[in-house]
Amino acid sequence: MASVLIEDLPPATAEFLHRRARRAGASSVSDHVRHELITLASERAPIDNVVELAAENGSRRLPQPEIDYDATVLSNTYNLPNDVWDTFCIRAAATGVPVSDYVHQELVALSRRGTIDDAMWELGEVQAANPSLDIDLDAALKAIRYARGLD
Repeated sequence: MASVLIEDLPPATAEFLHRRARRAGASSVSDHVRHELITLASERAPIDNVVELAAENGSRRLPQPEIDYDATVLSNTYNLPNDVWDTFCIRAAATGVPVSDYVHQELVALSRRGTIDDAMWELGEVQAANPSLDIDLDAALKAIRYARGLD
């Protein structure tokens, strides 16, 4: 089972979530993680195809989700709305992993597919921490957009 408390996430994921929380002006990282979890649950995920197929085909039932101790901590810590909790439980069951593992994987994946704004914010923080660095932010933005096939 995997904890999704911010201090238990991989360092790169925790740093990413701290950075996003600062950028969003969130009152705490936990509040921001709650926001990210609600957003993840509201967006369509590839596993939703499996969930829908099982729902349409009455003879194929998904197993019950494994609600482990870490999942209970997740729900209590982030005070997730019922629909968000239900979405994560259904997706975890379809994936065949405990709920805490599913959410942990989703947060790690989120940190690995940051936005252009995330990359620019990070560069801005690096430059602010070390003003002697000469970072051409316009060139960096163009390079990031090019690398993502946007220009």
